[in-house]
Amino acid sequence: MSKKLYQYRVEVCNWKIEILKHVALFISQHTQSAWNPNESVGQLYSRDLNTDTHVIDQSTPMMPGWARRTRVQFSPGRAMTASKKMFSKGLHCVGIWHSHPEHVPSPSRDDLELAADYATAAKKQLSGIVFAIIGTAPFPSGLGIWVHDGTLLHQANSLKPSVQNEEHCVAHQNRACVNIKSNTSR
Repeated sequence: MSKKLYQYRVEVCNWKIEILKHVALFISQHTQSAWNPNESVGQLYSRDLNTDTHVIDQSTPMMPGWARRTRVQFSPGRAMTASKKMFSKGLHCVGIWHSHPEHVPSPSRDDLELAADYATAAKKQLSGIVFAIIGTAPFPSGLGIWVHDGTLLHQANSLKPSVQNEEHCVAHQNRACVNIKSNTSR
């Protein structure tokens, strides 16, 4: 299993997220590094929703319905199909990621609406969804992490990297990794 690479916390709800090295490497491959590339989009998955720390174990791309330099749209039906396939492998969809053409990413108005819609749709299973945006700066400053609880988008704050992770961190930034509590009991 990959070592932890980035750890984040959302202070208002004490959620914690850990993003594994192979996940960070995968999503970083979708950075918009030139003027022409279109935005990319995908989903984030975790095996265990019943701990205080949620580990992002897997990330997958989604085929966009259409994409431009500053916008991307995907089919909710295709996203659901992909989520069901991953669920059959023991992985729970806990959020989405997409790229932005800006150095340090921040959510657009469309992003806020998408995160709210996604969180509302997942409300029966999750108390919030992870919303990640990949900027053009090296990680961690180029990786923005938020959690949407269906009402508000909360920025996640980066925790101090552990010794094993320091070699991968370009600079310690105010970014975060979040934990999602399941709304269902098992």
